[in-house]
Amino acid sequence: MKLHKPLPLLIQIIMIGPLFWGAADAKPKACKELIHPLHSQVNIIKDKGGLWTLFEKIPKLQNHSALALGVDSKIIGLMFTLDYLCTTQEGIPYNDVAEYIVPQIKEIGEEGFIKRHLDLGHSLKDVTDWVAYGRFSEKNLNRKLDFNQIKKTMEMVKSPVERYGLLFQNKNPASVVIAESTTEIETLKVAEAVMRMELADQTALVFRSSVHGGLNVVYRRGDGNLGWIDPADYIIQTR
Repeated sequence: MKLHKPLPLLIQIIMIGPLFWGAADAKPKACKELIHPLHSQVNIIKDKGGLWTLFEKIPKLQNHSALALGVDSKIIGLMFTLDYLCTTQEGIPYNDVAEYIVPQIKEIGEEGFIKRHLDLGHSLKDVTDWVAYGRFSEKNLNRKLDFNQIKKTMEMVKSPVERYGLLFQNKNPASVVIAESTTEIETLKVAEAVMRMELADQTALVFRSSVHGGLNVVYRRGDGNLGWIDPADYIIQTR
């Protein structure tokens, strides 16, 4: 009987590899399919300018536009958190900040990293925050998430998203009762806001523009890029 020679290793990898890649992509794909209905509800409101635009159009609610912008940013934050959970089920890839910090710490150690950046003129607080972020990034590079727990989180998000939609569709939004609380919103440059958001591991941050004093939002998009909303100029920028 004639025996067949085994296929070359490279050909076997090419043939079998897609099976493993497909399995690796299956969980994020299934997860994002579950999020899609929530995204659809939120996107309808975002495309119309969000609650902020609605409140700006109604004289009785204009004084509460900042509150509406805060709600918009919170809902955006919830959706990007869900996206983030889906795309990082098998670990958190290094972002640009981690790519800068972690290799240096591996090369010269934490003390060497701190000394180097203090010598460059950075504050001790900033440098120690970067070191902490480097530890976090390395620790979570290969961490795993339970898909069932992600689904439970999605169920929890459904309620605020539905209330968000109902508020936007309210036939008489001026009748909405607004409960106010005092929250300090810092004045920052856009770059400072992005760094603050990254170091706090948040998906969105509301701040006052250091240029004109108006409210701005920076946020992490589902594709991993950064978004910046500046209602004063009615612009949405991404990078």
